[in-house]
Amino acid sequence: MRVNSYLAAVMLWGASLILLTSGCEESVSPILGTEEAFSFYGYFNPRADTQAVRVYSIDGILNPEGHQKLNAIVTSRNKRTGETIVWRDSTVVFRNETIGHVFYALFRPEHNTEYSFQAEGTDGRISLADLKMPADGATDLVSIVSTRSNVLVELKWNGVPRILQTAVTYKVRVPFPDGTDTTTVRVRILSGRLQELGSESWKVVIIPSSDIGAIYTRLGLRPGISPILLDDIEVSAFVVSADWVSPTGAFDSELLVQPGVFDNVTGGFGFIGSGYTDRFVFELTDKQKQDAGFAVK
Repeated sequence: MRVNSYLAAVMLWGASLILLTSGCEESVSPILGTEEAFSFYGYFNPRADTQAVRVYSIDGILNPEGHQKLNAIVTSRNKRTGETIVWRDSTVVFRNETIGHVFYALFRPEHNTEYSFQAEGTDGRISLADLKMPADGATDLVSIVSTRSNVLVELKWNGVPRILQTAVTYKVRVPFPDGTDTTTVRVRILSGRLQELGSESWKVVIIPSSDIGAIYTRLGLRPGISPILLDDIEVSAFVVSADWVSPTGAFDSELLVQPGVFDNVTGGFGFIGSGYTDRFVFELTDKQKQDAGFAVK
């Protein structure tokens, strides 16, 4: 089965870590010549209705098999309920024109629940990975410190095992050149200072007064000439299981495909994690907006 681009986008939404580049074959070359069966790359998302994992067959060489079906039965199992789901094969043509097998299934994993993911070849060889979904945490807006040209916002995520990456999306309005109206745009910036507080608690600090410079640059506008009005701020955190420990301390899709960096597959290679993006939206007062450099009507 070859999926169209729309279905592929749905299956792989947010899963940039499994959009491997053509250089992947070279980066994993040290694992070739083994008796292992499969390599896995991807993660389960408890806030998505469709799950997707990229699967490689290891047959002396590690490369995409083209559009023909991969000779494997791929399943996942809820280790609490015993429910087993058979995943479907698809081939996806990536932006660099390489072809990969992406197995997908229509279900939503349960938070704080253990699952297994398995691929069995026609020769009986099996590759297996165990993973646990992160808990569904809670977010609090702790404080907003606002002085002239300096605005700091502190948030806290509670009840989550780990956060790998944060981002901030600013919903802003930019006036038309003739001043008759405004247009609304959203600017996403990989921003935020992340600190583990212990006991599954994480602090995130964002600085709108610093981010506004990146907003002006992204929109191609000039401070003092083109005012930017701020509607709201969305802070997102990529929450993952406790075992997804990045050596860089942040989410890095390139690291995922490097042999030995992440590996939780028995009888094979690769890594299957679990995670979801949690979002918190809030607004600043007019004074806080002005202190951060935004215009106020």
